[in-house]
Amino acid sequence: MEPIKKAYGYITRNHDGRPQVLVFQHPILEAGIQIPKGTVEEGENPEAAVVREMIEETGLTEWGKPVFLADDRWQADDGSTHHRHFYRLDQRDAPDQWQHDPSGGGEEEGLQLTLFWISSPGDIPLARGHGDYLHHVLEESPEDGLGCLEASEDVKQVYLIEEGVERIIGETRERISFEEGGAVLVREQTLTSEEMGNRRTVTRLMAATNRPLSVEDTGGGGVRAVYAGDHVMIERDGREKRVSLHHLPIETFSVELLLRTLPLEGGYVRSFHAFNVLKEEEQLIEIHADEQPDGSFKVKVGFGAMTQWYWIRTDTRELLKQSSEPAPGLKMEFRR
Repeated sequence: MEPIKKAYGYITRNHDGRPQVLVFQHPILEAGIQIPKGTVEEGENPEAAVVREMIEETGLTEWGKPVFLADDRWQADDGSTHHRHFYRLDQRDAPDQWQHDPSGGGEEEGLQLTLFWISSPGDIPLARGHGDYLHHVLEESPEDGLGCLEASEDVKQVYLIEEGVERIIGETRERISFEEGGAVLVREQTLTSEEMGNRRTVTRLMAATNRPLSVEDTGGGGVRAVYAGDHVMIERDGREKRVSLHHLPIETFSVELLLRTLPLEGGYVRSFHAFNVLKEEEQLIEIHADEQPDGSFKVKVGFGAMTQWYWIRTDTRELLKQSSEPAPGLKMEFRR
């Protein structure tokens, strides 16, 4: 059976110096937050289809020539195969939010869409498949990349605090180095602990873009992951698994590096998509920073349902301390 041709449009605008993308809340809540899209009609080319669909679903009519981003083969929830075509369309004059009655008929006839703008891939979860190429139009990487970091080595003690009583249970060592003339950052982390077990993790990333290249982790029997474009290959227990990526992610093992590069300030809030190799899933990383009296920043980082705290000194880009609460009444800290 021939795949069904679909045309998707990322309508963009510049707002306060940052790009934004137009999305809408479907009145049927189960349909989620979407970008405008539709089926390419018989005898119609995808570029013409995306313009028609944008007009029908948004009411907007003024933009430049659509810019082709990507096409792929995608399996919908009903099992059908779609040949999807993604375009970018720039918009200069549109309100911040409005409602529109789609004019294309079909399943959306009689419905009213609420349209608004998002500034980051992490602003709000989109319906399945709608954010697959959002990274082409919304930059979610930190401004400076990891190239602002320097080769270094850092040692911290691991403290376990139970009902206010603390004891040292191990030591961690972090080593940052660069390869390929500075283009690739390598972060090697080792944990030495009789109670927790010894562990070694090596993460390689592109220094300029923070894009993950590979991860090797000896914890829990060992896992190795290699990032390749829109997917990651994970090798565990002698078996290899291919996992598709819906966003251009950062690597959860590199979040501590990322925090040192961000332009932190009091009240700073930011979200990033990250991939967790151990859980084999994407996670939304939410960052909230508060300035401390000594000029450092206490940063709350949400990894899905898990929260960790970091103390960052931005002038030297040092990670001073890390804290988490794995269970009620139990705290774990990494300190110098």
